[in-house]
Amino acid sequence: MRNVFLIALMLPVHLVHADGPQIDLNDIPVTANPFSLANDELVSPTYIMNGITLQNNKDSSIGNMLDKVPGISNSSWGDSVGRPTIRGMDRNRVKILNNGMEIRDVSSMSGDHAIGLDGLAAEQIEVIKGPETILYGGGAVGGVINIIDYRIHPEFIEGVIGNYNVSAGGANNAKAGAVLLDVGAGNIMYHVDLYNRDTKNLKIPGFSVSKRLADSDEEFTRGKYGDGTLINSYNETKGGGVGATYFFDKGYTGLSLARHDQEYGTILEDGAYIDLVSQNLKYVFEKNDLSGLIKKFKFKLSHTDYQHKEIEGDGSTGLDYYDKGADAKFEVAHSLISPSGGVAGVDVGSYRFSQETKPYEPNNNRQNLSFYALERFEVGDHKFNFGLRHDYQEYEANSFTSDDGAATEGGDETETSFNATEKTFNATSISLGTTSKLNQNWTLGASISHTQRAPFHDELFVYGEHHATETIEHGDRNLKDERSNSIDLTLSWANQGNAFSVTPYFTDFGSYIALLNTGIVQYHEHDGEEEALPVLLHQNVPADFYGFEFQGNVDLSANYGLNYWGDYVRAKDKNGGNLPRIPPLTLGSGLSYQWNTLQANIDVEHVFNQNKVGDLELKTDDYTNVSLALNYQLPTNKNLNFYIKGDNLLDQEKRDHVSFLKDKVLMGERSFTLGLTGNF
Repeated sequence: MRNVFLIALMLPVHLVHADGPQIDLNDIPVTANPFSLANDELVSPTYIMNGITLQNNKDSSIGNMLDKVPGISNSSWGDSVGRPTIRGMDRNRVKILNNGMEIRDVSSMSGDHAIGLDGLAAEQIEVIKGPETILYGGGAVGGVINIIDYRIHPEFIEGVIGNYNVSAGGANNAKAGAVLLDVGAGNIMYHVDLYNRDTKNLKIPGFSVSKRLADSDEEFTRGKYGDGTLINSYNETKGGGVGATYFFDKGYTGLSLARHDQEYGTILEDGAYIDLVSQNLKYVFEKNDLSGLIKKFKFKLSHTDYQHKEIEGDGSTGLDYYDKGADAKFEVAHSLISPSGGVAGVDVGSYRFSQETKPYEPNNNRQNLSFYALERFEVGDHKFNFGLRHDYQEYEANSFTSDDGAATEGGDETETSFNATEKTFNATSISLGTTSKLNQNWTLGASISHTQRAPFHDELFVYGEHHATETIEHGDRNLKDERSNSIDLTLSWANQGNAFSVTPYFTDFGSYIALLNTGIVQYHEHDGEEEALPVLLHQNVPADFYGFEFQGNVDLSANYGLNYWGDYVRAKDKNGGNLPRIPPLTLGSGLSYQWNTLQANIDVEHVFNQNKVGDLELKTDDYTNVSLALNYQLPTNKNLNFYIKGDNLLDQEKRDHVSFLKDKVLMGERSFTLGLTGNF
């Protein structure tokens, strides 16, 4: 009966999702792509979120904001923390950028770590997959997410412009606001932005702990972390930035300074919280039309000072993380090899990671040096991209003694010591892509790539207990680099406002760095109690990832439109079994309506159950999420827009299978948010 109801609900809107992925973006340049190509010129379609779509999806985490994009899942930690997973690939395989430079934080190290940036100040978000990701290294095998603000403006605008956004509501009773102001005078653009977010404990439609976990482990009662309200799930965020950009003949140079402060509860321990502060300084210099063959030179510098403390309920610091250093990018766009153009560049970086309290990972320095090139060629209606990148990564880790815990309940806790270690990796990645215009309406894109990724410092060196996640993680200093071969195809169709694209893909990992549950348990004392914690190990395994993504839209009439989207990924350990934390099949559709200054849409998304699980991983039930958004611009003042958002209108139990907390934390109940945006 439930499936009959689901099919009946989705049939009227089986064609399109209204305020979700849009693919008719041919006139919008891709900021993270130095060619500034239109979307239909890329081998793989790039998703761009801006305007009302961005406003309607702004949420407490970047993962939540992008959760409806085909191929992207939210590795959530309650409502306040969420890192995007792309095609089932998480952590260090997804590069998250701010204005084309990597955001340096510790969000890839653990599911409870927030991204060191808030989407409230974002003016556009881009998701890039395919050959163009080679510009950002083997760590982008999953994809690239670029969060754009205009603290350094790429173009001069005379006068005063700005926008603001205030909202209240949601399952977490959030109050959020942001204001962005730009002033152009003379040859200088000045920018300032401020944002603030305050959320309470998340309201949930039932028990926090899943029935499967409660039935399999008597330690976990259904309401252990909340019944109706998720304990200690609050979030307080504030931040902002300033910038100035000077424009000269055929170029500009700019400087910006930003700060992000966030405090949020660690759900598994009432009274404990995480306090993080990230400060970032950016400098950009760009000069265009240097000669007939050199189209553009760009230099970017980013310096980050990041600190993150996990505070226990008694006020003591359980774990802390400090990461400080700088990245620089030198890039030249040219036509030396082909009239269609090419890009060559150098990336350099130097960072120091350190901890001061409990042993979890040794202090270590890391340096990287990378060379890359991406060339374009055209033969008739066929376009070709060829990319090459070489990364050199060096680590120097201090000597380190871990806290191992006890092998048996009531036993003595032991230690393991490691000598100072130096590790170096050389990784080379190659990509080839092509797009062909089959006729006026159809386009075919194809790409193949060989990617190598050096292990990240946590995959190599981490060795200890992390109470915020109730796990023990072990790195492996003998890890080999991650190596994969990929192929994907994109078939696209567009005609008079209607569009469709489908992308099947296959990635063969000869060496995949997986974080797997070993089945071993260690016992640790915490707050006077002994806890049994699973040991997770980073290890090289052969693996296959394959699946598909699709999206499309149909204009039904002058007032109505339909969208549809979906994705599926399958990930296997070739030694046997499934890889853990892989998202299930997702299908969605939506109906939109527009009349004068009123825009409305209702979306139906069904996330299927996941029963293809890894060892010691529990299955996850399916759910249907119905959401809506209403936007109304005042006829007398079109710069003022009121909006209403509704989520989980069926009040279903929702669990993100890709989340480490999926059996301990439930997503929010039925909720509504009211907001007001304006520009001037």
